[in-house]
Amino acid sequence: MTKKVGIVLGPGFLSVYLLAFMCLTGCNSASLRSLSIWKSTGDGVATIEETISDSEYFPSPIWYESYEEAQLRAIEQGKPILAGFTGSDWCRPCKQLKTDVLDSEEFVTWAGGNVVLLELDYPKRTKQSAESKEQNEDLKQRYQISKYPTILLLDQDGEVLGEIDVANNTATAFIENAESILSN
Repeated sequence: MTKKVGIVLGPGFLSVYLLAFMCLTGCNSASLRSLSIWKSTGDGVATIEETISDSEYFPSPIWYESYEEAQLRAIEQGKPILAGFTGSDWCRPCKQLKTDVLDSEEFVTWAGGNVVLLELDYPKRTKQSAESKEQNEDLKQRYQISKYPTILLLDQDGEVLGEIDVANNTATAFIENAESILSN
């Protein structure tokens, strides 16, 4: 069933009106749950052609790149830090971990309630600021990182609580390993 919206203001104004309406009603929301496809009939009347629901949408987690920022958030929220040492643009196991675990809905949901996420990246092709490179090299030395990916759980002072085993790349196994470390 097609519903008509009876706004007649001129052909050029309709697209501006629709854009403003969409921004005022949803652009600032945290997620996009549905999208309506509008069609102009040429006489200044718009109709909804189709509505697309995004029932499988889940929010992306916030991965801090600054250790100081992650530590500040951890203190504010009373949570540990999950620090991921990765080679995002060259490390095949890192990419696989991201796909299989870190981007999964199960992990995202768990992480949102339990940890502050910190990504420490060591790319070969992607440009980084000198500040990020220096910070990441310092943390690599501090935590004696020798392989990628390495995932550490840190307390709010930066002390190592444990290393999460990334050999079994399932979100469930990853979370169980993290929970085991956090319960000690």
